[in-house]
Amino acid sequence: MKNIPYASQHIDDCDIRSVTRSLKSAWITQGPRVKEFETALSRYTSARYAACVSSGTAALHLSVLALNVQKGDEIITSPITFAASANCALYAGARPRFVDIDDKTYHIDTGKLKDFLKAPSRRKKVKLVIPVHFMGTVSDIVEIRRICDEYGISVLEDAAHALGAEYKYNNSWGKVGNCKFSDAAIFSFHPIKHITTGEGGAILTNSRSIYKKALKLRHHGIVRKEKWNYDITEVGFNYRITDFQCALGLSQLKKLADNVKVRRKLVSIYNEELSDIKEVRLPNEQKDTRGSYHLYVIRVPKAKRSALYNYLAKKGISTQVNYTPLHLFSYYRKTFGYKLGDFPVSEKYYGECLSLPLYASLAEFQQRKAIEAVRGFFGYE
Repeated sequence: MKNIPYASQHIDDCDIRSVTRSLKSAWITQGPRVKEFETALSRYTSARYAACVSSGTAALHLSVLALNVQKGDEIITSPITFAASANCALYAGARPRFVDIDDKTYHIDTGKLKDFLKAPSRRKKVKLVIPVHFMGTVSDIVEIRRICDEYGISVLEDAAHALGAEYKYNNSWGKVGNCKFSDAAIFSFHPIKHITTGEGGAILTNSRSIYKKALKLRHHGIVRKEKWNYDITEVGFNYRITDFQCALGLSQLKKLADNVKVRRKLVSIYNEELSDIKEVRLPNEQKDTRGSYHLYVIRVPKAKRSALYNYLAKKGISTQVNYTPLHLFSYYRKTFGYKLGDFPVSEKYYGECLSLPLYASLAEFQQRKAIEAVRGFFGYE
């Protein structure tokens, strides 16, 4: 029997036909499918604009530049995220800052964010806060927006994990990425995300100026004039996405609702089957939110995490640790002086976390095998 991966893409015949039609068309790189995919994303999220780019990292980079982050500015994000959430500050010459996570939700602790920004000496250089919708559960974006508005700080949602997630505001539900409480949001279309374009990402915003800046910077900073004539008004990048990638994205987007429904069902089964194990801590969703669950992360005693990882691996069940706190990486220690103990909640989480297999094509027997293995390890046969 093949190993069970902790995450996997799901490509079907409809996806293949969509890409094949695109490859047989007159357009290979930027063409009509790009705009069509952007329009579909805008409609899905209810954001006014969408700009598709070559990766989620590119989306973060261009968003930071479009929000006018410059050398000497500072950006706050979570220590528990993929490196791109903080590296995007470095790309703009800014400094990444971290605020520790809430121990229940694993998102930025809004109380600690308030405390950080209360001190004028600490907040004076902060230009942007990047909350991360970790696991595909929804951070308290309404409160984060309120806190940042008090000091004139922009908000960029890192929603790489959270396409399809929802939250309630004013007695109605909205999709993550609608940007009602942020200046912009980004998605990733890496193969193990909810939908994929191979590699790819998108910037969502309700600001025409952010949208226009992102479009210009994704294509070398070029401004078209007339006929063959164009100008470059600022240095941009080659962060374009191809037409055939967007053809795949369009096909995948049609299945997103079912994908999220399946993921939530798998999560509910995990929660039900593992809830009686005293040494296992399950994920938590904030009130008035519906996560789309890119990851399913449990926490176990630190002394047993490596043993559980190895035990599951021997049974053909792949797991992952998401993530090493960013401040503990060598570059951040050396460059900014971060050290062990700086963000204790994140560090404790890191010592205990383990992501179990979760993806839309995870079969019932595969999930059952993973559940029985976890239960067996802890003596709950």
